[in-house]
Amino acid sequence: MIKHALIAQITLIIIFGLFTGCGDSIEDPDAPAPPVWVGKSAPTDTIATGIRPYNNGNGIILEWHPNLEDDISGYKLYKAEQDIENRFTLAVDLNAFSVSGADTFFVDDSVKFCIDYYYYLRAYDQAGNKSDPSDTIQYAVISKVEPLQPTGTLTAQPTIFEWNDFSNLNPEYVIWLENFETHNVIWISRFTTPNYGDFCQSKNFNFDSLAEPGTLSSGQRYRWCIKSITYVDPHTNIDIGGSVSNWIYFTIE
Repeated sequence: MIKHALIAQITLIIIFGLFTGCGDSIEDPDAPAPPVWVGKSAPTDTIATGIRPYNNGNGIILEWHPNLEDDISGYKLYKAEQDIENRFTLAVDLNAFSVSGADTFFVDDSVKFCIDYYYYLRAYDQAGNKSDPSDTIQYAVISKVEPLQPTGTLTAQPTIFEWNDFSNLNPEYVIWLENFETHNVIWISRFTTPNYGDFCQSKNFNFDSLAEPGTLSSGQRYRWCIKSITYVDPHTNIDIGGSVSNWIYFTIE
């Protein structure tokens, strides 16, 4: 009887050890796939995506598609001021459960003006496996331009848009005008710098006949901003350096 009880105890100890031992590590030899960046939108696209300047600050927005593996634990974002492998350092370790939405994102606000920043990602899973690096992307933030007019309450439709650019670095701009209540985009216009000899820049409303509608309505509130384009990718003509101004608001009586 004692012998049977002893055997039963030993069996239970072995079973308990097997179960507790299984929880010490996760057996998974497969590394996650490299993360994929969200494609960068053009400066005149109505929906901004991908790496770009932050409208509400001086940071850089980064967006990537979430990995499809069901055991992803997080993403490591690496950053450098030059595209040289041994100069990249870990910028942030993002827990997969701390990011949300169809596309994961991060705002890097630890940036300086006129510096080319390069980024790549690595995903890691619950077993500690790391993916290969993603593609490397880049952006440089320039000081924001200062919108001047139109602003406040107007008695008539504005005829001219004015802003200051104290950087004198931007060969191109984009004016973005939308209805404040509906957020319907009315006018997006990309053009070369009107005046290289002065900080003050201006452009006539709807000079390119692209505004829709071409006449703004009384009793409506509008907002607009200026995107500056400092550098472009020569292959795509999409910006890799620039800024987005703060929003400016106006109402037509």
